[in-house]
Amino acid sequence: MKVTGFDNKMSNFNDLSERTIRERINQSQNWEAWIDAEDTRRHSYLGSMNWETRNGKAYLYRRTGKIGKSLGPRSPETEAAIAAFNEGKQRIEQRLARLGDQLNTQAAILRGLRHTRLSETAAKVLREMRIHGRNHGARVVGTNALYAYEALAGVLFEEGMTATGDIDILLDDRNRMRLIADTKEALGITRLIQEKVDKTFRPHGPNGYRLTNDSGYMVEFIRPLPRPFSRQMPGAAPLEPDDVTAVPLDGLQWLVNAPEVDTIVIDARGFPAPLSCPDPRHFAAHKLWVAALSDRDAGKALRDRTQASAVIDLIVQKLPQFPLDDAFMATLPSAIGGLLADALKSRPTTGPKGAPDW
Repeated sequence: MKVTGFDNKMSNFNDLSERTIRERINQSQNWEAWIDAEDTRRHSYLGSMNWETRNGKAYLYRRTGKIGKSLGPRSPETEAAIAAFNEGKQRIEQRLARLGDQLNTQAAILRGLRHTRLSETAAKVLREMRIHGRNHGARVVGTNALYAYEALAGVLFEEGMTATGDIDILLDDRNRMRLIADTKEALGITRLIQEKVDKTFRPHGPNGYRLTNDSGYMVEFIRPLPRPFSRQMPGAAPLEPDDVTAVPLDGLQWLVNAPEVDTIVIDARGFPAPLSCPDPRHFAAHKLWVAALSDRDAGKALRDRTQASAVIDLIVQKLPQFPLDDAFMATLPSAIGGLLADALKSRPTTGPKGAPDW
């Protein structure tokens, strides 16, 4: 199918200033330091250590939520263990507090520069999923992935390109997601979002795939359509009763298999959020494929093609690490590769400049 409806403008994005790029980098580094410290806290210093008396004898107990474990009777070894635990816990909490102040200061700087991007709600969802599920394996697809690509390139897409009232999260159902509460209990997606993001989020029916809050913002969970359809995937079942359940959709398997892009984006209040999404070439190819579906709404198809065109331009102009060459085209299903090839042919070209683009 021939690709049509492309905007002939050379780009739908603008370069960031050096100052903004520098402040973005600073905030990204703040996040990386903070999440590293938070991972350490959650791994080594959750809960408490205290002496408890059993049959007239003092024992050292480590307690996290409802879970308690004896570390042995009072001795030089257990005395050293509780001292090291309390010292380490205090040290990591102080580090988190210092980094929290740096995050707040840097957010104010970015707000002053008017560099505010991803919606606050989407950012909170992504942060909490990362905090409570270090290797959750989920990817952002759809419009919000554009924030990752512009961050990689040091540009801003035009406002209309990124406007959306939801976030689409693609789950890799080949593995079961694990979200862990501070009490070390397993946590469902719905409960995590209600407790940590916004208590007004509600699912659309038992085990629906969408959560919506009182402001109308939606978080949707999707997964690839299994082949055959009756195949039971390890990550398909809800994490707990009445939790959201990702809806299976056709055409997502190769997005799950696509190379992953991990970056830090800035939210609407200047705070960082981790965003994992497919390689931008796969994003553009998938948008072209969706736009070409016979039952696709005409308005949505036009937006799909516009976003695909913008990302292709971004790759060609700013992201040479993602070559749109024959080797890449060979990795795509032939029909999708053909759509992408047509899109590349339809781009306006300026020809080689023959001199450095200083």
